[in-house]
Amino acid sequence: MIRLKKNNLSSSASLLAPSPESRIYTRIHTRIDTSTNTCAIAKVQKQCSMQSVLMLVAMTLVATFVLAACAGSASTAKGKRPSGNFELEPLLEKRSTALISLRADGNITVDVDGRVQKGQFTGTLYKKDSLMLTVFGPFNIVAYKIASTADFMNFYDVLSGTLYQGAPTQKNFQTRLGVPLSHGDIACFLRGEVPGGFVGFKAQPVENDSEQVYLRQRDSVTERVIYSFAEEGFINYKRMMQKSGNTIINVRYGNYAVSNDVRLPHEAIVVFPQINATFTVQARTVEANPKDQKYSFTPPMEVRRKKL
Repeated sequence: MIRLKKNNLSSSASLLAPSPESRIYTRIHTRIDTSTNTCAIAKVQKQCSMQSVLMLVAMTLVATFVLAACAGSASTAKGKRPSGNFELEPLLEKRSTALISLRADGNITVDVDGRVQKGQFTGTLYKKDSLMLTVFGPFNIVAYKIASTADFMNFYDVLSGTLYQGAPTQKNFQTRLGVPLSHGDIACFLRGEVPGGFVGFKAQPVENDSEQVYLRQRDSVTERVIYSFAEEGFINYKRMMQKSGNTIINVRYGNYAVSNDVRLPHEAIVVFPQINATFTVQARTVEANPKDQKYSFTPPMEVRRKKL
């Protein structure tokens, strides 16, 4: 019988137990495995995150293209003739009722046979009844002040100190401004409307989807207007002699913009071919239905007065 010594047992036990070196290796290996797994998980999460971002970007781009396409088609539809029977008169009546007054300022140019006068202006108009214009020359000096109604006009030539008074007819305006415009003409052009109203105009055969032409014949004159569906307003008015076809007046409206839910032209170019004259109004601002405006002025008592 062999007896094992105590120290032999402890020696055997020490052989079975892990050495300090093996414990350190195990801890290091475990840490490496854990770190490797963590990196792998992080990598997978990063890939998933990138895929989500890419998918979100792709969805955003698709939505943007869809909205752009819809906006484009809506804009195109807005600028074209409405489907069905189109009637312009109710739209004009609604607009005329909504436009009670206006205020404008900008540049004014009168060219008569090559003689050009330029200035700045401010103007106010109440319906088509009361009109006031102030025309400024160089250095912002007031040159003219004009106040008129359908029946009477005060045309104050400030530089000469003379007040001209009379009916606001084309003839009387021409003697002062050089162009045959009446009170009613100026009021309609500022409002973007047709002189004499729209009654009696008849739609002509359709030529395109963006415009509609109307004609009216009265007395010895033919009138032609073009309504733009894109501008939602008139872009041309022409008055011609019936027999000869010669143009008496040709008006081009442009640069429409919305003010207080009313579309107003910021430009009106009035051409008189028979006398080689052009009257141009280019507004910087046009405001529909402004508050607290003046539509007349009181002439100085000491001015010279002349009848037109």
